[in-house]
Amino acid sequence: MSTKTPVMLRRQMVADLRARGNIVSDEVEAAFLAVPRHCFAPEVTPEEVYSAPEGIITKYNDRGKPVSSVSAPWLHARMLEAARISRGMTVLEIGSGGANAALLAELVGEQGSVTSIDIDPDITSRARILLDKAGYERVRVGQADGARPLPDVPEHGYDRIIVTVGAADVAPVWRDQLAEDGRLVVPLRFRGLSRTLAFAREENHLRSDTLIRSGFVAIQGPSAHAVRSVRLAGRHVRLVVDEDQEADADALSEALADPAREQWTSVELGGQEGLLPRLEVWLAGAIAPYGRLRATPEAAGRGLVGWVLGTGMPAVWDHNSLAYLTLRQAPPAGTERYELGVIAHGPGREQLASRLADAVRRFDREARDSEPVVRAYWPDDPHGPGGVSVDKPSIRLTIA
Repeated sequence: MSTKTPVMLRRQMVADLRARGNIVSDEVEAAFLAVPRHCFAPEVTPEEVYSAPEGIITKYNDRGKPVSSVSAPWLHARMLEAARISRGMTVLEIGSGGANAALLAELVGEQGSVTSIDIDPDITSRARILLDKAGYERVRVGQADGARPLPDVPEHGYDRIIVTVGAADVAPVWRDQLAEDGRLVVPLRFRGLSRTLAFAREENHLRSDTLIRSGFVAIQGPSAHAVRSVRLAGRHVRLVVDEDQEADADALSEALADPAREQWTSVELGGQEGLLPRLEVWLAGAIAPYGRLRATPEAAGRGLVGWVLGTGMPAVWDHNSLAYLTLRQAPPAGTERYELGVIAHGPGREQLASRLADAVRRFDREARDSEPVVRAYWPDDPHGPGGVSVDKPSIRLTIA
């Protein structure tokens, strides 16, 4: 049993977050030191709350799917840093839990305001009780669908809107309720990827300046849009498809059974470089259709696929052929360097492999050292995007 008090655990957590670069500002550090995080996940020990590398699930639905959680400290910290919150601001949190709302309350101070909403009355009731117990009675908690218009929006809009559930779209009301110089932080799913983006206004659209690789429980209600999982070899290999992209399961399953074509790109990455997450996002704006190939370890053992990471690998396809990224150890042996390659199947495997490999090489030449920029356009924007775009129900995304 640990002899450390919650205060000691809190200080250790903050020191670790600082050392890893997840906390940068003094204001966010002070908020983390002030909030008794363990009060918002009483189901587990304080040690687990303060050191959790992943979110702590606090509610499951009747199908056993998680619908509410307390995010890991590093993710809370990075989202708050990206939000750039200061004293006196008005903040809307979509997706209640309590811990993040308490951190927001510390950041805006007594002169600011925090409103936390959730569609689930069980979640808002729990958040209200825990916030009161922790001393954050000033946080407003309400039951509402965050993707629909809200009453009592400040006249100038919210200075910050922080979404803490995974969204498949950017709801138009978030733009409408956001102050002119406001920031929207939202975990957004697109092309099989999940990234938390911090947006600010740019002309008639939104422009990202921060991307965080992250996962959240999915938003509930009418605005939820489930991903489609196309099975290519039973449960062992599947293609994750978003945005209603067409994918013929029978034709692609047949393609996967065909001999593989390998093409290596000479593009290398290091184990700690963070290149692959940037490439994944960049490819979403460079090539279509585009999704994610996921495979079980048994699939690799049976030779159905090449080296596919546990989180999946970028994939492209046409009506009867499929190609996906893979890795191999780069020389010399023993170094943490890997070469990116393409494995392709089906009648069009040569052309599809070349297309994906060429896109990877272009990324290496033009964008390797920069973070992708995501722009969100609404249908009423006269300067809408050209080229490859990711079409959502409410918006079109471009990635550059």
